Parts: sequence; structure tokens; C-alpha cells
Amino acid sequence: MAAVRRTRVAIFFGGRSVEHEISVITALQLMQAIDPEKYEITPVYISPNGSWFTGEQLFERAFYKRVPSALSELQEVSLLPKPGVTGLITLNRDGKSATGSVIPVDVIIPAFHGQYGEDGCIQGLIEMTDIPYTGSNVVASAVTMNKYVCKVFLQHHDIPALPALLIRREDAQNDIKERCEWITKQEGFTSFPLFVKPCNLGSSIGVSRVTDPSQLAPALAKVFRYDTQALVEPCVSEIMEINVSVREHEGIKASVVEIPVSQSGVLSYEEKYLRGGGKKTGQSEGMASLTRVIDPQDLDTELRDAVIAHAKKAFEVLGCSGVARLDFIVDLATGALYFNELNAFPGSCSFYLWVRSQPRVLYTTLIENMIDTAMKTRGTIASLDRDIGLKALK
Repeated sequence: MAAVRRTRVAIFFGGRSVEHEISVITALQLMQAIDPEKYEITPVYISPNGSWFTGEQLFERAFYKRVPSALSELQEVSLLPKPGVTGLITLNRDGKSATGSVIPVDVIIPAFHGQYGEDGCIQGLIEMTDIPYTGSNVVASAVTMNKYVCKVFLQHHDIPALPALLIRREDAQNDIKERCEWITKQEGFTSFPLFVKPCNLGSSIGVSRVTDPSQLAPALAKVFRYDTQALVEPCVSEIMEINVSVREHEGIKASVVEIPVSQSGVLSYEEKYLRGGGKKTGQSEGMASLTRVIDPQDLDTELRDAVIAHAKKAFEVLGCSGVARLDFIVDLATGALYFNELNAFPGSCSFYLWVRSQPRVLYTTLIENMIDTAMKTRGTIASLDRDIGLKALK
């Protein structure tokens, strides 16, 4: 009896983002969790300068300590935006010409965090190939990546969110003093502290808690190192954060909720990814290592239900797919609940929330479900009629 061919899965990760190393951590976790009897894995690493590589070395965490010099050991590849190629094109050593060989791919898992990967860019490229891919589509990825647009969209759908001001880099560069004064004159922004953060990034990169007007300009300058848009939000002093994961598989389902715990009052990049051995051992487990209370039994039932209801509705109206994590905040002084942000491809795929859910879902099953959904979605798209013939040109 002939052996059943394994599904060929390409995992894309790395990329041209300040969240590059977080993507590497997520990809390594994925490659360890995926079922090797069902899936044949091709790791595809995109370097910070945008070159694409594949090779067995990419399965090993230690390899990345030798990057970029070790990239010469890998095979450079590319993805043509052309239906029917169904795989990765291998390139010659010059990185400019194709060898003529193709590494076949049945489905792609984009495991990026941040710009050029989580924001719809790579999704648009993959759409052109007709290869199935996991996670949200171009529109959902782009909207959820932009925190301001996502807030406004969800408020329109009756999901509460804190007010926010959008500051463009060019406006701040023209007159930073005027922009700072303008911020402090807006309703809801006349008192401090305030939060200043990048509009299109995650992982708590570039976030500042501003306690007086003199700190606004430095906080904006910090954001504009990484992003062209800054988001300014009121600071909830008595705050509790509540996160929940949502996935699409035979309907939209929510995980148990979690309450992340911060030592400083603001979850920083270091707390999310370097606590618990990241700096000393290099063995950061990403968001899974964050101090948290999962499925808190003393959380008010109505509050828990409201978080889950808002999360599932947001996931649906935004058109998300795969696995996402939605973050909410509670103003403990007033009891008000607010949507904070949505991670269309969360670190660790939020598996730590699903293994505590009922029914329990293991990381391996999460990945399999994402792949199955991607295949079905591509089948639906392929069934659409896109050829009506040449009429207007005749």
C-alpha cells in the first residue's frame, strides 16, 4: 500500500520588521508543534533586508545567533505572484536569477509579527499565487494592524474602545511644539498620564507612559523611530487587562480569558519576551512565558461574558480567520470595559489559552485546524467566477 503524501507546508517568518526576532520565536514553536506525520515542513526565513532563504538549519534555534553571516549556507528562494507555479522558486548564488527548480508548497503559514508580514503585504503577494494560506486575508490584516482604524471600525459596530488621537510624523516634524499643545487641548486629553504608542506595531515596542507635557515630544520621537503614525490614548490609572483568543474552525470559538500581570504597570517588550530566561539563556518562549492568570475563577461572570462576546463579534465583523488574540482593558474605578487591540497572528498562537479551554485544544490541533480552514477558504475563492470575457474592448 502506497504511503499517503504529507501536506507540504511552508512557514514564512522573520521579515522587515522590528518584531523580527519575535516572529522567529513563533516560527520555531510552530515547527516544534506541527504534526510531522501529516505535514512536510519547509521553513522560509526572510532576513531583515528582505532576502528569502530556506534550509534545514532554520529548524535550529542556535543557527540564528550566527545570522547574518550564516545566511550563505542557505538556499535563496522567491515567490512569484503567478498562479500555477505552486511553490518557491530557487535562486542562483547571485540572488537575481532563477535556477529553474521549484520547491512545491500546498499551503503557507505566515508567522510574521509587525509590518510587511502581519499587515496585509505578504497576504497580498500570496493571494496572487493562489496558494492557500492561514490566518486573516489582506483587508482584515491591514485593518487590524492599524490600531486607530481598527478602533474606529469596532466602535462603529458598538464595541467600546478608548478615544485616541492620530499624530502623523510629517505634522510632528513640521511643528512638534504645536502638535504637543494641540494634543493637550483635545477633550479627554487635558490631563495626564497619557499613553503614546506606534499605530502599526505590536510587542510593546516604542510605547511610552507620559506623565507631563514635557514628555510628549520625546515620546512621539520614540514612536517615529519605528512608525510614521503615533497613537495617543488616555491612561486608565486603575487598570486590569483581560485577553482572550478567538479562532475560526467549524464556527467562531473563544478560549478561556487571561489576566496578564505586569511588574511595572505597563507590559513592556522585556516583560513579554525576555522575562524568565530570555536574556540569560536565549530560550524565550514568547508570550507564553509572560506572567499571567489564566481562566481566573474569581473574575466577574458578566465581565468575562462581555469580553468573550465583544471578541467574537470583533473577529467576525473584521473578517478575521485562523487564530487571533484580542486584548481588553477594564477601568476598575468605573467598571467600564474597552477594546484595546487585536493581534491577527498572536505570538505562540495563544496556545496557552486553548490548552486550558473546554474542550481542550492542543497546539498541534490548532495548527491543523488553521491549515484545514485555509484549504477550504481557497477552495471557496477558486469556485468564484472571475472570467466574464472581453466585452468592453470589442
